Amino acid sequence: MVRVLKKSSLELMADIEEFFDGATVEEATEKAHNQKMPGELAKINITDNKFIKATIKMVGEEYDDRSKKNIGTEKATR
Repeated sequence: MVRVLKKSSLELMADIEEFFDGATVEEATEKAHNQKMPGELAKINITDNKFIKATIKMVGEEYDDRSKKNIGTEKATR
């Protein structure tokens, strides 16, 4: 068996909802304003995507008994 790794690049459009708590409205609003990435509890809905590129490369190989044989190099007997 052979193992490959696929890396894909996509552009995503998403709607994100997230709650922020604070002692005051100003504090909660400032927390929301200063956050750069969604937190792990954020609700994310992907609305559109665009495929950019993908690469596939072999990262390792492990052979079973069938793949160890020289398949195709033996002469067939009739």
